[in-house]
Amino acid sequence: MDKKVILAVAVAAIVVVGIASAALLLNRGGNGGAVSYLAFAPKDMKAALATDQVDAYIAWEPYVSDSVVGHVGEVLLWSEEIMSGHPCCVVLLSNSFAAGTDGHELSLRFVKAHIEATKWMVDALEAGSGTNYTKLVDMAVEFTQRNSTVISAAFQHLEFRYIMDSAFTSALEQFTEMYVELNMTTTEDLTDRGYTSVEDFVDSYVNTTYIEQAATVLPSATILNPDSPIRLGYLLGDLHQMAQVVALNTEVLGTGKSLFQEYGLNVQKATGAPFANGGAEMTAFAGGLVDIGYLGAPPAILRHLNEAIGATIIAQANVEGSGLVVAVGSGITSLEGLVNKTVAVPGPPPESSIQFLLLKIALEREGLELKVKT
Repeated sequence: MDKKVILAVAVAAIVVVGIASAALLLNRGGNGGAVSYLAFAPKDMKAALATDQVDAYIAWEPYVSDSVVGHVGEVLLWSEEIMSGHPCCVVLLSNSFAAGTDGHELSLRFVKAHIEATKWMVDALEAGSGTNYTKLVDMAVEFTQRNSTVISAAFQHLEFRYIMDSAFTSALEQFTEMYVELNMTTTEDLTDRGYTSVEDFVDSYVNTTYIEQAATVLPSATILNPDSPIRLGYLLGDLHQMAQVVALNTEVLGTGKSLFQEYGLNVQKATGAPFANGGAEMTAFAGGLVDIGYLGAPPAILRHLNEAIGATIIAQANVEGSGLVVAVGSGITSLEGLVNKTVAVPGPPPESSIQFLLLKIALEREGLELKVKT
């Protein structure tokens, strides 16, 4: 065959392959493909998946194991596979409450009860059976309104922790930088709040002194705030926030007193609690309705920077404990299988959750884009 003919055939073949490849990329959203997201309350995600309103969802426990045990969904990725040891929920303190009468002392005693509740849960879970484990499961069943099989499964994928170490602060720096990259907050916002950098912001926003001083706190024979209860914020059925459930329970110590009462505290549910998501709880903080609350670190970061909500992170609540769920029999076995499909994320606003950030991290590693569904 003539060399010119061979060359022409080769060039034509390359062009055809190139056009086909471009068409495939365009079909998948370009740059490796795009995955869409929508905001859903976690309590509604299982039903949304079962009725094909979404193709997948990412949520916290027990909303993951609930679908798995119910044979509605299967886990495509656990959050520890995306970011091992990632922080999730934290204990947030209102600055105005801390600055009020006895605010520091009451907050310190709250952290002491939180620490003791966390230790109690860790010991019960390590035992894996026995009286305290059964008590913990029963409390979780009542709090989440899920059965004991779901709760036992969910406990396998989260860890309760109160310490805020360098790994914790590094993760918060990463989350903050992601929000800057997403243009959901800006370096100008950091400057306006008086911070010189992301590192300076996290260092200022995280206050470890309460944990450091908690060892000096002793039980109290009396309630120090009988007429002015600490207004507690927390999320609906969030297994990550079991420390406050344990600290409120009057059977844990075997004395008829709760851990909060043991340390002299009157703690009551804040107006509006339990909240649907961290964004809603931050709105309550902004409105002066919550004194101390449990919620995800990302909404606490974002709303503080954007709206100057006066609060400080004083303890960690848990690490890991979320999962990306697809429908049983969907045939989706990889993140690429979500291209041109829709994932439910907690919200609104969906971008403020740790689950949104984890999904974005996982997809970008595979060269995939995450965009809001229009």
